[in-house]
Amino acid sequence: MFIRNAVRLGMIKNAGRKGLDQILKLELLEKASPAAIMNLWTTHHQLLMQYWGRVISAEAYDAMHPRLQENPYFVVPVFRDKGLFNVVTNFQSGRGSDGGQDDLVLCSPLGEWQQLQDAATVHMTIQFFTELKKSKGLVLVRCELKDNHMTKQDSMFVTHMLLKYYTMPQNFRMVETFNKDPAQFNYHQYLKMIKDEAAVETGKGTDVEIVDEKKTWKSAYNAPAPGISGI
Repeated sequence: MFIRNAVRLGMIKNAGRKGLDQILKLELLEKASPAAIMNLWTTHHQLLMQYWGRVISAEAYDAMHPRLQENPYFVVPVFRDKGLFNVVTNFQSGRGSDGGQDDLVLCSPLGEWQQLQDAATVHMTIQFFTELKKSKGLVLVRCELKDNHMTKQDSMFVTHMLLKYYTMPQNFRMVETFNKDPAQFNYHQYLKMIKDEAAVETGKGTDVEIVDEKKTWKSAYNAPAPGISGI
């Protein structure tokens, strides 16, 4: 309710690509140690209802970036107290204020994305700031909520899963299948893995029963399984 009113009153900015200087002064960050930058970035976002921030290493980003470019789409089930909904992530690449990469991941509900594809409403963004990659060995990550469709806990979970599945080789195989051979993407197996992680990360998803062991992404995409929401 508070987020909805904040959006209506103009207290919340539109989610989208931002310059790092719009958030924290780059000049000040350049003078700080990597440990101080990590603390400052995460602390800055902790009390903000619309945002969440974390920091990854330059090495992790360099491993992930070409994978995002070649496999720009993925799906992350988001669990609630009862049931779940699926979020489609869509990677886009732009240029930062320093001439380097300034990359954005758009997040839309599966139901909208099925109908509108890349024109679907964006309810959350994940942005990677690379201005400090060379000088500090860090890449700053920022989640930004557009409205009340998703919660801050949702944004944290989606970001954590996105980073994990694009950086860990055993998980990335599922991302590749989703993008390059979606008919073979085992949605049931993936959902079971995510459900177990959601129970640990958020304490949610324990009430979701997964019954169709043969369901692939192609069949799940066309006709979601009972109890699985496509919105």
